[in-house]
Amino acid sequence: MKKILLLGNIPNPNNTKTIGGANTYTFEILRGLSKTSSITVDFYQIRHRWNKFGQIIDYLLLFFKLPFKIYKYDYISIHATWDFHITIGPIAVLISKLFKKKIVYHFFGGRFHKIYNSYPKVYRWWLNKTIFKSNKILVETLEMKYFFENQGLKNMVWFPNSRKSSKNKIQAKNYQKRFVFVSRVTPTKGVDYLKEASSLLSKDYTLEIYGPLNDSYYNSESLKEYGYKGNLKPSKVLDTLLNFDVLILPTFHPGEGYPGIFIEAMSIGMPVICTNWNSLPEIIKHNKNGIVIPIKSSKAIVEAIEYFNEENYNDFSKTALRMFKKFNLETRISELEQFYNG
Repeated sequence: MKKILLLGNIPNPNNTKTIGGANTYTFEILRGLSKTSSITVDFYQIRHRWNKFGQIIDYLLLFFKLPFKIYKYDYISIHATWDFHITIGPIAVLISKLFKKKIVYHFFGGRFHKIYNSYPKVYRWWLNKTIFKSNKILVETLEMKYFFENQGLKNMVWFPNSRKSSKNKIQAKNYQKRFVFVSRVTPTKGVDYLKEASSLLSKDYTLEIYGPLNDSYYNSESLKEYGYKGNLKPSKVLDTLLNFDVLILPTFHPGEGYPGIFIEAMSIGMPVICTNWNSLPEIIKHNKNGIVIPIKSSKAIVEAIEYFNEENYNDFSKTALRMFKKFNLETRISELEQFYNG
């Protein structure tokens, strides 16, 4: 039986800084792999301190601890965001290779390939000799996969953000003009444009906002008039979505890949309004499983909201549910199991 050491971060419900798409997906992967019968999985939490100084300490601890932890494993499975790739990630891969371990390296988000060419040539060489020598490199978007394949890399695997099927929770419902935002409440997620759009909608629309608050820009009291309801525990997200008709995320966040909240919405047949940003149109097809709008436009948000009606809603919903099949977590876990046993 193959032994896997999974390096990553998972959410702590008591710390909003740990709640995000990458950490949630890592938790789902860990939970899914733990249920398989052909492999055993142990987990190492990379970060325990969620500030800049604490991050340095955690990365240094990983550097010193990893050589003593990996000797008994067949695979080292690394699941991390871009800041890890450019700091301790290459060293973690190098240590693993010195111990002749096979490596699966998972890139979260949709940004890394866009900043890769901005790095000095010597640093790109360093990445090519370490991270990109992993046995399998899992990338979230097709855009990233094609970019690195064009650089000559042959070990790229499209591994999109995925979630468990929610068929048991799907309920037939009538369109009731209920819209919801679920994400980090921060400017680059389009919150200011959503606030302006909210003030332009007629009173028969419901628009609510959920997510951890970036208190450098907003406070909960001032956002309440725009429908802010607070943060959600990961276990409550799906049940909350079921109370609405359409998800909205007018993001222009630099690191946006395939937001997990999109996948959760599609799993219950919920259409999505999103922006034409990064690789989002790879999963939200305009006028099929949602509406794709320009970034930084409250007018476009209002027009997209008003486009939905009782006549077209069911077609959007059915298409969203059908397109979810490509993002089913069970498929991703099966793929990983095959990698490890291959």
